[in-house]
Amino acid sequence: MVYDAPSLKVNFAERLKVIESTLCKLNSKHCVYHKQQVCKGKEHLDEEMKKVIDLSGEGLMIKDPKSKYEGKRSDKLLKVKMFEDAEATVYGHEKGTGRLSNMCGSLMVVNDKGVKFKVGSGLTDRERRNPPKKGSRITYKFQGLTKAGVPRFPTYMRVHPGM
Repeated sequence: MVYDAPSLKVNFAERLKVIESTLCKLNSKHCVYHKQQVCKGKEHLDEEMKKVIDLSGEGLMIKDPKSKYEGKRSDKLLKVKMFEDAEATVYGHEKGTGRLSNMCGSLMVVNDKGVKFKVGSGLTDRERRNPPKKGSRITYKFQGLTKAGVPRFPTYMRVHPGM
């Protein structure tokens, strides 16, 4: 699936035209143009996101059609992902390493289904120096579950407001 041509020194919309015309001429079943469309607004984005999620995809990429190619993170290319959130109870703290060696590296938590896992992302240095206490409830976001039911990429959001 071909979705960009970084070596062309024109904007994204022009690069797509070149890719499409070139690959249509090739008529290859092994090298195919990835059709793209202009986002018409939030409702359209939500519809397309639902299609991707229903096909077990992770999310969408939104690119400025007038942008030049940049081989780095940029405000011209946005990654849009779906997150779920849930609560878990802190049962321990794991010591940090490296820069975090004198702080909390991750929270050891158990969710409402009894699944134990660690939440290390999302904590500020201030929160790492004074992490949520054992027994407190936290809210975390994640990107689906593994086959074993463990949240993928759990990220700390806050101590649950009711705690």
